Amino acid sequence: MEDARLSVRVNSELKQQAEQVFEQLGMTISTGINAFLKRVVAQKGIPFPLIVEQGSDLEELSKRIETEARKAVDKSISSHHASGMPVAHYDYDSNQPYLLYPNGTKETLIKSQLRKAP
Repeated sequence: MEDARLSVRVNSELKQQAEQVFEQLGMTISTGINAFLKRVVAQKGIPFPLIVEQGSDLEELSKRIETEARKAVDKSISSHHASGMPVAHYDYDSNQPYLLYPNGTKETLIKSQLRKAP
């Protein structure tokens, strides 16, 4: 297989520190990056957990997305109730799905009544 050239911009201090680590492991930075890319392909993802630290912009964005998603769900439920349609819910205490009608009545569903999506 023919080698391809990869050009990546990194902080010079980070590059120097990485080169020192790879040198201690007996490899070049190129070999280390190839090892990383092989692991990405083998695992079909980043080979280590990506963690959002407290107070980061990503955490704030995640909270905003969750809030907006909840508003959209609430709006959809209100729309269903306004049109007289029941909304499916799940009671985690009894492990049972149920329909909640606009007038507040609940219809518990048994698993045999549920159908699988096509």
